[in-house]
Amino acid sequence: MNSVALPYEFITSEKITIDYLNHANDLKHVFPKHFSEPSVRKCNIDRQKIVNKLLEYNQRIDAPKRVIQNIESLSQPETYAVITGQQPGLFSGPLYTVYKAISIIVICERLSTQKCSLVPIFWNASEDHDLSEVDHINVFRENEPFEIHYDCASSDVAFSHMSLDKSELNKMLTIIADISPNSEFKALLLKKINEISQRSSTIGDFFSRFMLYLFGELGLIMTEPHYLRDLMVPIFDRLIRRPTECTRLLNAAGSKLNKLGYSPRIHKKSNLCNFFLLNDDGKRLRVTYNGKFQVANETFSQGELLHLLDDNPSKFSANALTRPITQDFLLPTFTYVAGPNEIAYQAQLKGLYDFFALQMPVIFPRFGATIVEKKISKVLGKYNLEIQELKSPEKLLKKLAKEKIDDAFNSFKSEVLTGMTKVTQQAESIDETLIGPCSLAKGRILKTIEVLEDKIASKLKEHNLVTRRQITKAHNNLFPYGHLQERQINLLEYLIKFGAEFLRMVYENFLEADYGEHRVIKC
Repeated sequence: MNSVALPYEFITSEKITIDYLNHANDLKHVFPKHFSEPSVRKCNIDRQKIVNKLLEYNQRIDAPKRVIQNIESLSQPETYAVITGQQPGLFSGPLYTVYKAISIIVICERLSTQKCSLVPIFWNASEDHDLSEVDHINVFRENEPFEIHYDCASSDVAFSHMSLDKSELNKMLTIIADISPNSEFKALLLKKINEISQRSSTIGDFFSRFMLYLFGELGLIMTEPHYLRDLMVPIFDRLIRRPTECTRLLNAAGSKLNKLGYSPRIHKKSNLCNFFLLNDDGKRLRVTYNGKFQVANETFSQGELLHLLDDNPSKFSANALTRPITQDFLLPTFTYVAGPNEIAYQAQLKGLYDFFALQMPVIFPRFGATIVEKKISKVLGKYNLEIQELKSPEKLLKKLAKEKIDDAFNSFKSEVLTGMTKVTQQAESIDETLIGPCSLAKGRILKTIEVLEDKIASKLKEHNLVTRRQITKAHNNLFPYGHLQERQINLLEYLIKFGAEFLRMVYENFLEADYGEHRVIKC
């Protein structure tokens, strides 16, 4: 195991995230606490009610003993939750979802004390309905990223209500079995996944069960918001009574960020309400307010929506911006663990917490990773490359080609400069006004040499097929489709190759990492 870290600026272009990671003073009014100085958040919750809900859900999805013990410990006033969340993805989705889960487990281990015990909770955001999260996964086939599809019709149905198509899942597993390398772990892993799918009813259910398969023995608690909906009634009641206040607060926070030199991630139309209504099929319907509430083709008064909330709270669903509010209203949150883009979103939420009379938890940045297999390490070593250089393979190939002709051209330039110095001295002895033309001539000659060098390097780049193949292979592996590996590739790629040892290796790396660090893990 061998690790280095990539710089923040290479991982995200979000200036506010980079400044938060660097503890910038300008952000004290945006993030009231910083992860370098965490403290226990004040919360006033009915611990036993949430314990009962979490027990009911996790027992239903066959959680192991360690998870049940962690849930029961939440009834104690000294126990708090380290929380992260993500929309459900097939087989856990892109690698960063798994890295989020490992991050909260590591933070619990690092920061738990006798006075403050921490347990990890993963919020399965199955209220979401974005099909791009679940309609495919990416693995590698012959050193190139390969997309495997899960065919499902677009319907705007929340994943908590979207049935798991087991025949589609089996098709995906068959493809994975065909294109993945043989290993001692492969057959048992695919068999286990098939067993989990047979016990699963919805996309959200399958995600939770798979995450427990990965991390249940480490005590990871899973939850889906629709199982907690009746406890969220006070939040939706306030959203109905002050329907556009959250939108106003979000936009006002965005304006303040603008003045600080940042680009806010959120801007909402002034009539938007920050919750959805679900119809009988689980389809999420947007709610707007212009004196009356408009939901698709129906209109509701405030009283009618409040009556519906009393009768059937399961019809109400938080959006991406009020989801953190429901989470921290219900749970004894010590910290929320966020990715780079999430931190930028969180920067606009403090006003919402104040609106609901909640204390905003400290935001910890998750850990990240790029996995470098031995075959890729060999390419890096052969050409003496930094990981970042592989982000732009064409630029790198040209650089490598130029290095092969650098000696000849450097010698050529040196001789030209020596000759031009002599010519200039001779010209100056004849007439000082000749110095300018000599200088212009030198510039044109050097420019001509540079153009020639570029042309030769370009041709050399085209002709060197071995180098091109190796650099392309390394680029595809580390930056599939031009993006960070963790945002594209699915966990199965590495579980098949390395088994459970892969998760242990990542876990041990994160134990040693700084918060927010993106590790390069060689394996």
